[in-house]
Amino acid sequence: MSYHPSLAVACFVGLLSAAIAAQVQLPDAPGKDETVRLCGTCHEVERAASVRLNREGWQDTIDKMVELGAKGSDEELAKALDYLAEHFKGDAPRPLNLNTATAIELESIVGLLRKEAAAWIAHRKAAGGCKSLEDFKKIAGVPFKKIDDHRDRLVCF
Repeated sequence: MSYHPSLAVACFVGLLSAAIAAQVQLPDAPGKDETVRLCGTCHEVERAASVRLNREGWQDTIDKMVELGAKGSDEELAKALDYLAEHFKGDAPRPLNLNTATAIELESIVGLLRKEAAAWIAHRKAAGGCKSLEDFKKIAGVPFKKIDDHRDRLVCF
């Protein structure tokens, strides 16, 4: 697998900036600098802090980001993986209630774009929440395929 440093570096610079702006502290530990450098320009710190995965889940996430263009050396990516797996760990993902989910959760867990998350939140405020995932077939601006692809992690109640 080939890693590309520039996009990954840009991703983590944004993470650090968002952390400062939100007054959220990332744990000081080995791998923090690599993690900030690799992912910060693409994600707010709240997005990373909202995700809890086991080591394999973080590896899958890093692999996906690399496929999307994130760049870093094998060593940098390994340090970021160690950091994330240690400080943002979880055993099993909890279901996300789409009727109370924040925009950041909709983006990071469901994979919605900002405009798609905003469309769902606007619809939810105007017409009320969903009763089933099938309701998303009728909501303009929210691709049902993304909801359906994450069906095992989503609930409406």
